Amino acid sequence: MTHVALDWHRIEWMPDETWKRVTLPKLEALGIRASDIERSVYVIRLNGDFCIQYPKGSSPAVYVGEGNFRSRITSHRKWVHELKDLVGNYGFEVCLAIPRVRNNGFAYQDAEAAILARFVEKYGSTPLWNKQRERLRRDYSYSRSQIDRAVGKRSGAKYKWALAPLRSSPFFRSYGKV
Repeated sequence: MTHVALDWHRIEWMPDETWKRVTLPKLEALGIRASDIERSVYVIRLNGDFCIQYPKGSSPAVYVGEGNFRSRITSHRKWVHELKDLVGNYGFEVCLAIPRVRNNGFAYQDAEAAILARFVEKYGSTPLWNKQRERLRRDYSYSRSQIDRAVGKRSGAKYKWALAPLRSSPFFRSYGKV
């Protein structure tokens, strides 16, 4: 079994940020090139006093995704704006990893499935905005603690609220899916 490292890079992110002027320079400051992110896995998290209440616990993670980070993060702006309107002036944090396996250009897809599987195991559902749960395709192993760093509470985090959407919320349809 091949172990796949998930070395997380973190940036603060707001949905109004432009790619070239703001987001890309943040990534480059961490040593990440634009070509590196074409096959990445990422977790969008709340970055403030709020987290999400899931069936088995609370987490700041609201979405797990994979693919070309530039196009994917741009496509999330609409729903993130809706969430931003709810939580006010707080921003978001993105945890980004670039999993690589020799002779396999699709390891990032399996990493997303592993993160979602761990999230469901730990919190009882998929993250708030994930509408489907991907399946593991290969025989890889991942460190639970590495995954938990991206989806769980940080040491010393003191959230004041754990939110859950009601039926009238656009987030309710995808909330609590397994």
